[in-house]
Amino acid sequence: MSADFWPTALAYFGLSIVSAVIPWVNAELVMISAIPLAASSTALAALVVVVSAGQMTGKAAMYWLSRKSARPRSPLVQRAVDRWRARLQQRPRSALAVIFLSALVGFPPFFVVSLAAGALGVEFRRFFAAGAVGRLVHFAVVACIPELLRRAF
Repeated sequence: MSADFWPTALAYFGLSIVSAVIPWVNAELVMISAIPLAASSTALAALVVVVSAGQMTGKAAMYWLSRKSARPRSPLVQRAVDRWRARLQQRPRSALAVIFLSALVGFPPFFVVSLAAGALGVEFRRFFAAGAVGRLVHFAVVACIPELLRRAF
């Protein structure tokens, strides 16, 4: 990769963090805008990793902010949080499946899932691993869509 790749990668990393914490900054458009800047398939793969890493950096910050935030003031909300926390402790794989699916396809929104994972006390390593794999696959697919469309038409 050329020397001008690294400033581009750093810029996309920062932009991906912004897209992770500000929902109206579209991460898929960020990824698509990086495609013409990749001089090779290796550079494109590196940008997929960079965008995924930036997204997970932002989502990790949201997770920790949610985890460390004050308890809900409403007893009704606190009961709901406690009820969901108990369910997730009984079925920890269900939480990982939801996190992975959300990171992969965006439903339920990964923004909300990241906050919920922190609030409900999902183990950070598991949250991060499931989210990172989902985001990596997601952005790899997004990066391949223009080429697939070009070949199809």
